[in-house]
Amino acid sequence: MLKQKDYETATLSDIKALIRKHEAFESDLAAHQDRVEQIAAIAQELNELDYYDLPSVNAWCQKICDQWDVLDSLTHSRRKALEKTEKQLETIDKLHLEYAKRAASFNNWMESAMEDLQDMFIVHTIEEIEVRARGSPPTTPLRTLGSEREAILGIQQEVQRIADQNCIKLSGNNPYTSITPQIINSKWEQVRQLVPKRDHALLGEQSKQQSNEHLRWQFASQANFMGPWIQTKMEEIGRISIEMHGTLEDQLNQLKQYEQSIVDYKPNLDLLEQQHQLIQEALIFDNKHTNYTMEHIRVGWEQLLTTIARTINEVENQILTRDAKGISQEQMQEFRASFNHFDKEFKACLISTSSSSFPSHSGFFPPVTSLQAHLCLSPPFLPAFSFLFLSTSACALCGHLSPLPPLHPLGVEAHGKHGHR
Repeated sequence: MLKQKDYETATLSDIKALIRKHEAFESDLAAHQDRVEQIAAIAQELNELDYYDLPSVNAWCQKICDQWDVLDSLTHSRRKALEKTEKQLETIDKLHLEYAKRAASFNNWMESAMEDLQDMFIVHTIEEIEVRARGSPPTTPLRTLGSEREAILGIQQEVQRIADQNCIKLSGNNPYTSITPQIINSKWEQVRQLVPKRDHALLGEQSKQQSNEHLRWQFASQANFMGPWIQTKMEEIGRISIEMHGTLEDQLNQLKQYEQSIVDYKPNLDLLEQQHQLIQEALIFDNKHTNYTMEHIRVGWEQLLTTIARTINEVENQILTRDAKGISQEQMQEFRASFNHFDKEFKACLISTSSSSFPSHSGFFPPVTSLQAHLCLSPPFLPAFSFLFLSTSACALCGHLSPLPPLHPLGVEAHGKHGHR
C-alpha cells in the first residue's frame, strides 16, 4: 500500500483524503513502536543471559527491526509524496481558477464582438457612419486583447508543464469552466476574420454616404439658386404688370424678353431633374442643405410659365381693347394712377373697418375695389374706364373671375350675368 502511486492520478480532493488516511496509518504505526522496542529489549536481555539459541533470536530481532525501518521509511516517503502532490495540485487548482475567470471574460468579449461585427447597420449620413466606426469595439483593442489571449493560453500551458514535470496525470478538463483553449482559438480566428470584413463594409458605406452627401450638395446648390430665382421672376412679372412706365407695347416686349429668359433657363431645370433622379436612385430621402424639394421647384416653374403666359395674354388684350376704344397713352396713365390711388386708400379703409375682403386679381391691374366699381359705373368715368374692366376677367362689382366677355361700349354685358345691371 505504501508503494502505490495512486496519488499521481488523484484530484486535489482525493489527495486530501489520502493524506488523512495516511495520517491515520501513521498514528497506528506509532502505536506499534513500543512493541518493537520491547522485542529489541527482550533480545538484548537474552543476550545478557547468554541464551543458548541467541543466533536465532538475534536473527529474528534483526529481521523485525529491519522491516520496521523499511516500513517507517516508506511511510515518510509516501507522506512527502502526498504533501508534494497536494502542493502541486493546489497550484494547478489556482491556475485553473485564474484561467476560468480570465477565459470567461475573454470569451464573453469575443461573443459580443462577433455579434457586433455581424450586426447589420443602417445609416443615412456621414456622421452616423463615423459614429459606427468609432463605436466598433473589436477594431481598436484587437492587439491588446491578443496579448490577453496569449496570457490565458499561457496559464493552461503552465498547468500542463507542472503536471508533466511531476508525473501528474490530469483528470479531465478544468473543473471551473467548460471553455477550452480550442474554443478560445476557434472564436479568436472568427473575430480576426470578421474584423477586416467589417472594416471593408464600413469603408464602403462611408464612401457611399460621401457620394450621397455630394449629391445632396449638388442638388441643394442648384435648388437654393433656382427657388429664389423663380420667386424673383414672379415678383418682377407682377411688378411689370402694375407699373406705369412706358407703353403697353414696351411692357409686352419686356414680358416677352422675360419669357425668353425663362425658356433659356430651362436647361438648368433639366439638370436639376437629373440630379434629383440620381438622388432617388441612391435612396436619399432627406436633404438638410436646402428647404426646396423637386416638387416645389416643379410647381414654382409651372406657376412661372403660367403667370408669364397669362400676363402676356392680358397685356395683348389690353392693347386690343385700347385700340378699339381709342384711348391715348396719357389717358391710360391717368386711369391707372387713379386706380392705384383710390384702390390703396379705400382698401385700407375697408380693412380698418373690418369690411369684407375683395378677391385679388393677379392680372394686369391691381385688385378691384368697390370704389373703383362706383367710379367706373358713374359718369363721367363710365365711358372712359369701361375698357379697363372689359380687359380683365374679374367682375368689378363682385370680383367673380370669369372668361373674358365680348367687348361692349358700356361694359354692361360684362356684368349682366351676375345680376349687376
